[in-house]
Amino acid sequence: MSDPMLDNRTARSDWAEPDGVLANYVSLTDQLVEPVDPGTPFTLTVGGLVVDGDLIPEWQWFAELSELNDHEDAYYVGMAEYVKEQSDLAHAAVKSRDIGKEISYREFQALSAPTKYIHLRDAHVTRPGQTDRGPGKLWRGRLRDVSGWIPGRAAE
Repeated sequence: MSDPMLDNRTARSDWAEPDGVLANYVSLTDQLVEPVDPGTPFTLTVGGLVVDGDLIPEWQWFAELSELNDHEDAYYVGMAEYVKEQSDLAHAAVKSRDIGKEISYREFQALSAPTKYIHLRDAHVTRPGQTDRGPGKLWRGRLRDVSGWIPGRAAE
């Protein structure tokens, strides 16, 4: 006979994980080494809000963020460079693995890092009943907080 308390803990921990299909989309996008324009359109539901925008790689999001409003903040620039380096390492690991070549420890770490965030460009956050969308922004959110999604933009 199963323990209902154990079953409830297991069910709750499953909900804390991001949707695997969406995480795969994001992970594959994050492995790109060339900038994407415009990106892959997605509509997400997050905490009762609708968020739609174009999916771009994490490193590209940080790079574009560092260019907003003439940011000269070394943190954003440094983070963009670090994320781009990790993306390059993961991409090199995939290439090496595909041809049967051994991968380095740093490549392995970059390749096996879990995808935790989704990055959108030209994003709009709307609440129920809101009609004014305004200009799109860069948006970053935790994948595990996304409760639903569709490919494309709901407003199209």
